[in-house]
Amino acid sequence: MSGLAHLKKIVTGLSKLLCWLPEKPGRAFAAATGLAAWQCWRAERVRLENCIDRVYFRLNRQPPQPIKDIVRRAFLHFALVAYELLLFPSLSQSALEQRVVFNDRAILDMELQKGGGIILALPHIGNWEILGAAIAHAGYPLNSFYLSQKEDEIGGILDHFRNYSGIILHDRDRGGVKALRALRNGEILGMIGDQDGSRNGVYMNFLGHWVSMPAGPANWTLKTGAALMPLYSLRRGNSAQFEAVFLPPILEDSGNDYNERVISRTLALTRWMEELILQHPDQYLWFYDRFKPRHEGWIAAEKKKNGQMFHGEPRYGS
Repeated sequence: MSGLAHLKKIVTGLSKLLCWLPEKPGRAFAAATGLAAWQCWRAERVRLENCIDRVYFRLNRQPPQPIKDIVRRAFLHFALVAYELLLFPSLSQSALEQRVVFNDRAILDMELQKGGGIILALPHIGNWEILGAAIAHAGYPLNSFYLSQKEDEIGGILDHFRNYSGIILHDRDRGGVKALRALRNGEILGMIGDQDGSRNGVYMNFLGHWVSMPAGPANWTLKTGAALMPLYSLRRGNSAQFEAVFLPPILEDSGNDYNERVISRTLALTRWMEELILQHPDQYLWFYDRFKPRHEGWIAAEKKKNGQMFHGEPRYGS
């Protein structure tokens, strides 16, 4: 048995057990696991504290709570997120309606009526997995991409549970045509807007760090005419309930050429995500080392070649 198959067997077995348990003791177990990880995993706790402190320092902002409290709450929150993902095999529309409250849903309905398709863009905050499932179970034609299991063991296990979400999933590398067709049919395509944008992303300052942001949301909306609509969900306290918010489409479109328009839309989306994260840092996915240097050699070569890459002004990698 391969490592992926063995790990998947363990995780799916745990999922079956948690789906069988009543939710109250299951959530208590998840919360206790998160707090135990916070106490015992000192290296990660210190890394997160330093990372969050550096973000607020560089942006000259005051964190909403003491840094140590933010990190403790983050451990607790994401233990509950993991627990909620493991419950996906038992998902139902009625349960999701109780868990996720939609705010400003009329904005989504109004854009769908236009028939031009929608890109829903969101950061790794709250519980984006259960938010997508709630949208799909509410009857909306929501599409998204998945990562081939052969490429990423954790991604493959996540995709196993996403199959229960009701979202129409397309292979990230080979499903572009089907996703494009869905947009042409007036459907919705969900995209994460704060992950690494690779060498073809838009390089800019994000949370005080020079990184590549995904150009996909801007590219897809500019090429198809679909609306670029931000949304997010936030947990209410430590409960099982989330408040989801749909925001009006981003219309920022300044620039003299296509690349400048991509930068403009990506920058507008990024600045919105930054403010949301700074206000609710305890629900953001700091566990993913977003600021690890990933393209330093390539950036240096580009800068030497034609001066395109430098801190300050956003630049399109492609």
